Amino acid sequence: MLDDIVVKDVYIKIDDYPHIPDSTPVGQAIHIMHNVLEDKSKFRNILVLDEDNRLAGYLSLRDLIRAIGPDYLRKERPDIKGHQPFEFTGLDQDMSALSLIWQEGFMLKLQDELKKPAKDCMTLIEDYVALEDNIAKCLYLMLFHDVLVLPVLDGEQVVGVIRLVDLFELIAEDVEEACCPEVKGGR
Repeated sequence: MLDDIVVKDVYIKIDDYPHIPDSTPVGQAIHIMHNVLEDKSKFRNILVLDEDNRLAGYLSLRDLIRAIGPDYLRKERPDIKGHQPFEFTGLDQDMSALSLIWQEGFMLKLQDELKKPAKDCMTLIEDYVALEDNIAKCLYLMLFHDVLVLPVLDGEQVVGVIRLVDLFELIAEDVEEACCPEVKGGR
């Protein structure tokens, strides 16, 4: 039953999650993400730690691709998801023309972009949950702020993260059990 599940039942310990310092170059972060994806470990983000080894944000595939893309896809600064940081004022809605511009200058600009620090393109994390919080609170915060992971605190210490994908799996299992018991039993 979903009502009885709390964060400590689902979270992933911080040491078990891929993470990098915020000064790591984007090129190295892309290399790390590529290795993480090859591992088939279900990790689709890399945690980013600040100079005090505190969780500051995460890098998603989208963040990394935007980091090496053209300036019109760049955020002014890292921000919370759910905020549209791009302004297409004066631009035609024909995005195919923009993709051609990106293609022409992509390789030229790529080398410079790969040297930038991860902190310049990460998604900031501002909300936290505690080990005893219900997963409904996690879902609310993730959906409201459009983030994929939330830090888990034990007192003042970040001990891990909870991921949207893991919460989805719990919901899907509960739905299958309630709606399709023959499917659940046949696995």
